[in-house]
This record gives sequence, structure tokens and C-alpha cells, in this order.
Amino acid sequence: MNSAILITYNEDDVIREALALCDSAGYKVLHNIKLDFLQAPKYGISTGKIQELKDIMVSAKPDVIVFDEVLKPSQNYNLASELKIEIL
Repeated sequence: MNSAILITYNEDDVIREALALCDSAGYKVLHNIKLDFLQAPKYGISTGKIQELKDIMVSAKPDVIVFDEVLKPSQNYNLASELKIEIL
């Protein structure tokens, strides 16, 4: 099973559904980052959350980052380039 860090909205129902979808897709969620807002222009998340994500990635070593939000192609590219990991 591949591993993932999940980025989702901070609502219980949304979190449960996103975790179930990750499990169904064959991803073990190592860490869940919960946000109230997922629409920052460049990355979809703030630069502070990017740094937090990098710090978590050092210890968790996920295979992918899963966003529970549709990212623009430019946001997906920017995140993948910045984090050096596949973004789903």
C-alpha cells in the first residue's frame, strides 16, 4: 500500500469521506492536514502550510500528497515542483 499525506477541509464528514477515498484508492494516510481554506492562488495552500508540509514529509516520507480539492493545473505543477512529490 502506498502512503500519503492528506490535505482536506476541517469538517468531520469531509475528513471521513476523504480518508475512505484514500483507503479505497490504496493509500495509507500518514498525516492529515486540516484547513479552513484551500484556494491560495499559487499553491492552493499558504506558504506557511507549504513549510509545515515539508517538515512533515521529512519524517513521514509519503509517496504522494492527496488534496481533497480540485487544484488548477498551475497549482498542481507549482506544488509538485516545490515539494518534489506527486500531487493527487
